[in-house]
Amino acid sequence: MNKYNTDINIIDFIDLLDETLSTTFIEKWRYTYSERFIKQFQMKILSSLTSNKPLKIDSLYIYLTKKCKYSKTQVLNFFNTVDMDIYRPLIQGKLTKHLDP
Repeated sequence: MNKYNTDINIIDFIDLLDETLSTTFIEKWRYTYSERFIKQFQMKILSSLTSNKPLKIDSLYIYLTKKCKYSKTQVLNFFNTVDMDIYRPLIQGKLTKHLDP
């Protein structure tokens, strides 16, 4: 991969994070998921950026289901709807151990 492609990928990722942390993101998803739920997700993203540490998808799942008390189904639906793969390398790992067989 050349430098030009790397620069474009970085800019695209920054744009994605900017969109994710915006009120537009809340407006887009608030009819499907509660505003509080979306803000909890945004806060974990922001926390990860602030600490300069990647966020493990398992940790995010456990946070939203155990600490925030959202249903497993809602969290999994959100992960699928938003497509968590586009957040790599900020959100890492596979969510396999929490999926039903």
